[in-house]
Parts: sequence; structure tokens; C-alpha cells
Amino acid sequence: MTQAKPQVTFTSPMLKAIANPLRRQIFDALGAMGTGRAADLGELLGIAPNKVSFHLRELAKAELIEEAPELARDKRDRVWKPTAGGFTTGEPSERAGDESPSAINAYLAQAVHEEQLRLSAMLAHAQYWYAKGEDPNNLASLSTSNLLLTDDEQAELLRRFAQVVPEFREDQKNGKIESSQPASERKLWHYAGLLSAEELLNLPHPGDESS
Repeated sequence: MTQAKPQVTFTSPMLKAIANPLRRQIFDALGAMGTGRAADLGELLGIAPNKVSFHLRELAKAELIEEAPELARDKRDRVWKPTAGGFTTGEPSERAGDESPSAINAYLAQAVHEEQLRLSAMLAHAQYWYAKGEDPNNLASLSTSNLLLTDDEQAELLRRFAQVVPEFREDQKNGKIESSQPASERKLWHYAGLLSAEELLNLPHPGDESS
């Protein structure tokens, strides 16, 4: 069994492949599942399996996912898995010579838009949940911290953050995390980490009106 790389920097073909919102949703769901078939993803997302299959093949062409034949029940059974434990936009130096810088810009614009929608939905839910307490399930969580860091310490903190989810997923797979609920009751959750310097708030940005 081939060991997936811990983290991979998005290439332009990868970014173009996940420019499709539905394909990105399928890719994200497969990342959460670890491995899955088109039927599994279709059931989770409420999408027809044949539609999922098409997008899985496109993701495979971009080398974002690959087949896991060792998990297949027979030769017709296609099980998929991500090619890496995580993906990142990387450093600007890693994108030197990129023939299509517009791909990374388009991806970042989409990511910002989706996170803004999630943040708005999360805040609205939190206000309702905490004020009324009528929803039996809290569907979002927000926590913040402030630290004094050197550049080296910031890099080490990011490295540790990158380890948390893969280690948690491995413990989950090995039954090391206790839960009173069966695995069938799991919901798809999205986690996004944001680490920003306070001075960023005071810097001018493209599109800002000059004073």
C-alpha cells in the first residue's frame, strides 16, 4: 500500500480541477472520509453516484485523488483516496514558473467567498443557539488565541497545526477516541485555521480607496 504524502502544494491543474464547486465539495468530503466509493459520497452529499463518478475521474486526472485497489471488493469496485494527507497553497517561491498564476488567484477568491458564507452562517447560528437554546445541536464553534511569536515560532506553530487533524483522524480510525454515538451518526464538518499578524489590519490592500 502506497503511503500518501503528508502535505502537497496545489499545482495549477489541481486548482483548475477544484474550480468546479461541486467537484470541490466531493474532494473535501473524500478528504474527510479518508477513502470512499462514488456511492458513499453520493449518499453523504445527496448527489447521484454517476455524477460523483465523473467528478472523481476528473480529480484523479489532476492527481488530487487516486484509486485504492487494496480496498476494492472486486475488479469493478472503485475505491478512492486523496493523494496526500493535506493540501496547501504553499509559499510564493514554490509557485515560481507557474504558467497559470490566475489559477491560484481564482482559488483564493473562491476560498474567501466560501469562508465568508460559512462565517456568516456560523455567527447567525451561534446567536440563535445561545440566545434561544432551542436547537438541540450546536453546529459551529469559534475559538481565538493571541500569541507573541518570532517568524521561526510562527512556522513551528503552523507545522504543529498541520499535524493535528491527521493525527486525530488516525486515532479516530484506530478507535482511540471515545464516543457515545455510532459512526453512522457522523456529520461532515469543515475546519479552517486562520493565523494572521495584527499589523495586517493596518496595511493597505489592493482595491482599498486611497485616503
